[in-house]
Amino acid sequence: MGRPSHADGRQTRQAILDNALQLIAEKGYFGTTLRDIASSVGVRESALYNYFPSKEALFEELISADYEEKMERFSGLSKGPIDDARGALERLAEVALEHFSTLRQKQLFRMLMADGFRLAKDGRINLIERMNSGLAHLRELMQRLIAEGWIRHTDADLLVMTFMGPLLMWRHFDAIRADHPLVIDRNAFARSHVDQFLRGASNRSLDRRPPVSYAGSASPASVRVTRGTVRPPKRRRARTRRRA
Repeated sequence: MGRPSHADGRQTRQAILDNALQLIAEKGYFGTTLRDIASSVGVRESALYNYFPSKEALFEELISADYEEKMERFSGLSKGPIDDARGALERLAEVALEHFSTLRQKQLFRMLMADGFRLAKDGRINLIERMNSGLAHLRELMQRLIAEGWIRHTDADLLVMTFMGPLLMWRHFDAIRADHPLVIDRNAFARSHVDQFLRGASNRSLDRRPPVSYAGSASPASVRVTRGTVRPPKRRRARTRRRA
């Protein structure tokens, strides 16, 4: 950490954000002071107020910058023709997991898990608005998949929650134990997740493909998923004994 030499205002502002993120991820929002951030950047504490009026404003800017990065990364995935619903959703899941795997995202995740929800509950940051706006492109994609008949008609917001849930769970596993079998091969996890999602939401029969298993799993059978149309098991008819 440190301030770049001969830094102009824009570089100094970015240095403040980068150092603040690293410190808050390590020490927490309430354990980090503006003096800590200023010291790490190499400026006086009073100089920080030229860029951010408070620590809350700095925290909010970190979340806003994350939102803009997400929009840039995911905006193209919901555009263009959809020739293959499975392929479109797999690309989306793979990009999401790749995004979660970056150092900056891991720091942001630790920051939000430690203090973000407490600050939102106290009304000091608008975290719900940020979360909803960040899912706009995924909601748009789900609406298109419904309109074009790829998945059955249902609430798009519920589909977004259903799709994102396992990906966020993967993010928790990655933060706690990066060597977990589900985390090691993130693309295999993404494909398996999409397969399970389409089994529940698909409006068409899916092409059959080989099973997917996670590398390094102690019991591959427990996570193996066979792609294709899922049919309910046949019921056995109960036999009745004839009375003599």
